[in-house]
Amino acid sequence: MAKTVIIITSKWDYLKDQLDALCMQLLRAGVNCETRNYDEPEAMRLITRYGINNGIVRIPQIYIIDNERIRQVKYRVTNDLSLVIEDLNNPNQ
Repeated sequence: MAKTVIIITSKWDYLKDQLDALCMQLLRAGVNCETRNYDEPEAMRLITRYGINNGIVRIPQIYIIDNERIRQVKYRVTNDLSLVIEDLNNPNQ
């Protein structure tokens, strides 16, 4: 399986437009990218297994799946509600 980025979001997510743009940018760069709604079964499986931190589920969630290895990507949201990806290019985490 090739490297794939999975973005889990929802229609009410105020970052959805930025996430859709990110996915399109990745696709243009040749990276497989999929956006999924948080209530889809595959999205819920990822959230349940990898996305609960301190009892909290944060939406959106971004995952890199490389072969059988799954890694959650860290991000932060700035005061002006911009999304800043912190480790998308760091394959060692």
